Amino acid sequence: MPYLTNKNSIIELIKSHPGSVRRLWIEHGYETVSDEVIKEAKRQGVSFKVLQKNIFFKKFTNIKSHICLEVDEISYTDPDELLHDLERIKNPLLCAFDGIFDPQNLGNILRSAACFGVNAIIIPKDRSCGITQTVASISRGGIEHVKIVRVVNLARYIDTLKETGVFCYVLDENGIAPIWKADLRGPVCLVFGSEEGLRRLTKEKCDEIIKIPTEDVFPSLNVATCFAVSVSEAKRQRAVSQTI
Repeated sequence: MPYLTNKNSIIELIKSHPGSVRRLWIEHGYETVSDEVIKEAKRQGVSFKVLQKNIFFKKFTNIKSHICLEVDEISYTDPDELLHDLERIKNPLLCAFDGIFDPQNLGNILRSAACFGVNAIIIPKDRSCGITQTVASISRGGIEHVKIVRVVNLARYIDTLKETGVFCYVLDENGIAPIWKADLRGPVCLVFGSEEGLRRLTKEKCDEIIKIPTEDVFPSLNVATCFAVSVSEAKRQRAVSQTI
């Protein structure tokens, strides 16, 4: 059973998806500092329980926190379900990763994805850390606002997305065209490499290679930062097109 321990993440999840919450646990003596969380739990009808210190730490042995939110297991969106959903989403913005191994990166990616309205994050089953407790906590509730799809073969799934009319851009520091010259207003999937880079086949499957221009002396961006910059540009283009 996964737990959230970050106060902001707990409040966000209780507010947005109280149905996925099991119970809030609080260490005795920390009721006052947890008052905001307790009030939100009461508003949403989420049960909570205060435990004596020794009982709390026996129950949550490896958790360094005085408050824990017990939640349901994270459910991934089926790849075929996402393809079906694309039929009713106008100009979907999808993002795929050729592997993510650092849970902090994935957590930050999901948080940014929720902020910028990304419809789905696509990750491979055998080249990603998956949704762990760390990922859920760092996302600050972002996992509850973005569909997360796990696929067996990313290259094959990119082919399928292209067949549905989704244009696939791959972000690579060796690309020629800058991202702001790409048309990100329609049905788009932005494809990123893992912390170890992009595999050749993944790159070849995409329609076009673009880059975020950087200084020659320091050209490489962290994948979570690259993602945030890219989806921010997509959001900007879409906002501008709506005002024209």
